[in-house]
Amino acid sequence: TPLSCDGPETEIEVTVATAAFPAEIYWTLFDLCNENNEIKLIAEGDYGSSETTYTSTVTACASIFEFTIFDSYGDGLFEGDGSYTVTQDGIEVASGGEFESSEASSFGTSC
Repeated sequence: TPLSCDGPETEIEVTVATAAFPAEIYWTLFDLCNENNEIKLIAEGDYGSSETTYTSTVTACASIFEFTIFDSYGDGLFEGDGSYTVTQDGIEVASGGEFESSEASSFGTSC
């Protein structure tokens, strides 16, 4: 389905470098201006290979977004060299790796 925006579009890219237990890692991306509409989900178990970099790109209508990354075991991505980075239109808006069960970041323009 083609994207239909009243205003500009934006590109969000999520890069996850997995560590020792990649299947424990999953994340969500919500549009907070549109009834908390979930616009992207990587489910638990979707990342199958350790020490691998995965990149997901989403084109969405400009908004305020909330990205949350989860670890079902509760030890984050710091076991090894795991990390994540979120960019919006090429600008880094969130990054990390040392968290326990989850870490959330909000970013974007006004509603």
